[in-house]
Amino acid sequence: EVMLTVHGFVSPTSFVYGSKEENEPETCMAEKMNVTFHVINTGHSMAPNVSVEIVVPNSFAPQTDKLFNILDVQTTAGECHFKNYQRKCALEQEKGPMEILKDIFKFLSKTDKKLLFCIKADPYCLHFFCHFGKMESGKEASVHIQLEGRPYLSEMDESSALKFEIRATAFPEPNPKVIELNKDENVAHVLLEGLHHQRPKRHFTIAIISSSLLLGLLLLLLISYVMWKAGFFKRQYKSVLQEENRRDSWSYVNSKSNDDD
Repeated sequence: EVMLTVHGFVSPTSFVYGSKEENEPETCMAEKMNVTFHVINTGHSMAPNVSVEIVVPNSFAPQTDKLFNILDVQTTAGECHFKNYQRKCALEQEKGPMEILKDIFKFLSKTDKKLLFCIKADPYCLHFFCHFGKMESGKEASVHIQLEGRPYLSEMDESSALKFEIRATAFPEPNPKVIELNKDENVAHVLLEGLHHQRPKRHFTIAIISSSLLLGLLLLLLISYVMWKAGFFKRQYKSVLQEENRRDSWSYVNSKSNDDD
């Protein structure tokens, strides 16, 4: 009978993302994400060939742009295997007019929160397989992973907050003589939260100001047209002014006559 327990944590638990200022260079995030999982054999028997699988969301499906760079993977027992790739700290392509329009649409249709998680054999996730070998009762093994956010993650404007569900699953080597107890305890989840700084991009600000000025000008022209149709600009101000002068003169003559009487 084998009983494996997994628990973990991530440090820091949250980070701030969002587009940089126009003159700032595109670089990876300065703050590194550290993920640690501990696997403990809490049963009374030795666990044969224990392994742990750790999965981390690494793309906004269906897009394939990677969100993290893998900086370091360490284990206190055995060895870990994963598919590594070249570290990149720059966007792969410059943004054209269509990309700018897409950015504006994404900002206007921004959601409150977005949860990213992994399914079985998910191609949009990072997969780490660590093999600890035999684990005696009470023995513990740990895995430490350090990640770095890529610029694509910083430029994400589709949501005001991101939640990454990082999962670790421990299991012994399949054997008909081995019985796993409390299978719900051999899975652990940790949450890494990203918070958007809520500052719009420069081209989005320019587009808002330009459209506001254009809308204001169109509204002014519309009001002027309605007033012209209603005859506001066709009134005979001169004749009205002359009539007022006549009334004032007549009032003066009448008052003079009354004084003479």
